[in-house]
Amino acid sequence: MQSRPMISASVTIGLLEAIEAADIDPRKVLESLDLDPAVFSRAEGFIPCSSFARMLERVAELTGDCAFGLRFGARSNPKNIGALTYAVLNSPTVAAAFETGARYLHLHNEAAQVTFSEENNLSYLCYSVKPLDFDEPRQFIEYGMAAALNTLRVMVGSQWSPREVHFAHEPPTTSSEHLQLFRAPVMFSCANSAIVMDREFCQQPIPAADPNLFKVLNRYLENVLSDTPKEDQSFESLRRKIAEAIKDGYPNLGKVARSMACSTRTLQRQLNTCGTDFRSLLDDTRKRLALAYLRDSNNTLTQIAFLLGYSEVSTFNRSFKRWTGKTPLDYRRSRI
Repeated sequence: MQSRPMISASVTIGLLEAIEAADIDPRKVLESLDLDPAVFSRAEGFIPCSSFARMLERVAELTGDCAFGLRFGARSNPKNIGALTYAVLNSPTVAAAFETGARYLHLHNEAAQVTFSEENNLSYLCYSVKPLDFDEPRQFIEYGMAAALNTLRVMVGSQWSPREVHFAHEPPTTSSEHLQLFRAPVMFSCANSAIVMDREFCQQPIPAADPNLFKVLNRYLENVLSDTPKEDQSFESLRRKIAEAIKDGYPNLGKVARSMACSTRTLQRQLNTCGTDFRSLLDDTRKRLALAYLRDSNNTLTQIAFLLGYSEVSTFNRSFKRWTGKTPLDYRRSRI
């Protein structure tokens, strides 16, 4: 299977409306890039990072608006991302929130990387993007930086501003939008794209953080991260899409294929080439999730059955015994 970095489709919420507001027909933009409109009309599943990045670049080009990605990121709601954002918002300190985001961002956006570092009296939240299928995903980077700022302001207050903001790419014709959004000095052609803050600010507690909720969310994200097999990246993406689809009911091949922005036939052919099929991969993904859920004694068998998409505990029991030769209860007891 060809590996493509993927991103949660939640980033597309409001995108078509933003394009229409710029007096551009979204359908024509999609057609010009040979993209499926269905991919951009839902908030569940994942889409290729390159598709989202190309959309932002194309609209910026058509409108002559070099800050389109920046403003779209500024209007985005961080909570649309789900568990990752809520774990960040409920971290004990700002620095811990950055570390949480850096550890689990890959589960939301496979192309982006966040690193957090401190030097003297300053802290740096650096944002970078893996190579996509074009030279400089400028709009994608500015979208990500604006979304990060949004999350910070939800955490500590809407009036907060960083010490400085750095972008690695060349300066635009005008940076007035950047200055207005960040309310801080903005520099371009820097070594890294980064939000620069006072080190003391990063040590402060997050006012509305719930430590109990943070533990639950951190445990959930750690399970997702640790139980994703370290195999071909495309299989990692596919397993995550299956896991997401399981939460919404029984995941069929067509539903998962759409979340990967490909046809059912294409996905089936890729799986066959790799010596497996969708049913086997679905079954194995459920097994891995079941083992992870059972390791947490806070999860009841009824809850686990529901999380795996089973309507009855008895159905889950039969599947688990087929996988392991034990009932879920016997397996849990054997680990005590």
